[in-house]
Amino acid sequence: MPSLKMVKHQAWAFYSKWKKQKTFSPAFNSDVRVSLKGWYHITGARGFKQRSAGDVYRRLMILHHAKTIIETATTIQNVQVKGKITYYALDSVTQVSENDKTEWRKLRVIIIDDIKGNKVFYSVMDKKPSIRPKIQKKRMPHP
Repeated sequence: MPSLKMVKHQAWAFYSKWKKQKTFSPAFNSDVRVSLKGWYHITGARGFKQRSAGDVYRRLMILHHAKTIIETATTIQNVQVKGKITYYALDSVTQVSENDKTEWRKLRVIIIDDIKGNKVFYSVMDKKPSIRPKIQKKRMPHP
């Protein structure tokens, strides 16, 4: 398993290239801008939400999927308004490789509006499968 430092370095190399490219989203029928705001949010830097090392690691490992999801998603799955910010969610079920295992996982990309109304990449997250087995409740037989 690569170290957080190595994963962060590789993710930054990808992210800095991505920032220079146009990323068109069919869901919005417009370009989505990639800025440092998304990087700071994902890594918990510069006063943004503080994240555990494990959370940062997981988000950086799936970061490259965010670009593909933005470019292929045709439907906005969820819209939330918090204060003056509108958050849009694009979902995808994607194959994710982790610890020499590949599994299907639900990924969610968050896009926000900037003050000019442009769409801006903000975050990527996954719905990690539960490692605890589901416990079935014992049923009482009917009398």
